[in-house]
Amino acid sequence: MLELSRNAWLAEIDAFADRRRLEKRKHRRSPMALEVRYLHGWRWPGPEGHRVMVREIGVLWAQHVPVPFPDVPSSERDDLVELNAALADCVSAYLRNNGTAGSGHKATLLRCLRKLRRHLERHLGYPSPFHDAYDYHRRLLKVTELLVNDAFPFTADTQDKG
Repeated sequence: MLELSRNAWLAEIDAFADRRRLEKRKHRRSPMALEVRYLHGWRWPGPEGHRVMVREIGVLWAQHVPVPFPDVPSSERDDLVELNAALADCVSAYLRNNGTAGSGHKATLLRCLRKLRRHLERHLGYPSPFHDAYDYHRRLLKVTELLVNDAFPFTADTQDKG
């Protein structure tokens, strides 16, 4: 199973390199950051990928849910509480539907990913007195990235802004 996944990932990387070379020959510098993030992000490529990711999201979510919301900067508290609630809704629906995200969840998840990354980089990063908040939201970011990469995988012909 591991070898199948590795081969699928290598094929994806080769296809990306081919597209990138073609773009460079045509002197086009199209933004490929989303695809690079997808190719190297949290996910399991290959034929068993969906099943593995649903299971992993379930395990990570079960570990995340009982952890109390951490102390965060007061200026960020309302935004982070709202962010957590929105992600809890999306992840719970995904798990309830056996790995199928709700139709309206894509925009919410992509918006939450951007916000989580921003908060982790700007407000909760090192050095910070909020190391518990950083750990808490880093775990939440991993769950969210897994869900997005499973439910809404990147394809070269449909580049959503995210």
